[in-house]
Amino acid sequence: MHGQLFTSDFLREGIRETPGWANAEQAFVAFRESVVGIFSGVSAGNALNEAQTEDDIIVPVLKALGWTDYTRQQTANRNGREDVPDFLLFPSTHAKQTAMADRRPDRRYRQGSLIVEAKRWQRALDRGEATDHLY
Repeated sequence: MHGQLFTSDFLREGIRETPGWANAEQAFVAFRESVVGIFSGVSAGNALNEAQTEDDIIVPVLKALGWTDYTRQQTANRNGREDVPDFLLFPSTHAKQTAMADRRPDRRYRQGSLIVEAKRWQRALDRGEATDHLY
């Protein structure tokens, strides 16, 4: 059919014969096991601060997803400490090395793929807190 990327037959049957599909279930099972292990020692009653949440949960989950090249708290604003996401993720070691060679931290984002903003464990994300900075 005109305008469609894949045929319905391919999406229902043909995709199951691709290498990516064959490996997807095994990759998902391994990822799920990793995440279950990461969260096994964390409960709703834990009082992890943001740094502990990053170390104990965020970094291990990123690694389970395959993100091994990242930096922490790269200033995104040339004029100070505003706009400082918790992580800048890179698609490769080369991209990270290229970024780190730039003397201006705000320009390192040009080589990155994703930014990650972390919050403390059990922090409500749908409302502010007294410690939030107002801009």
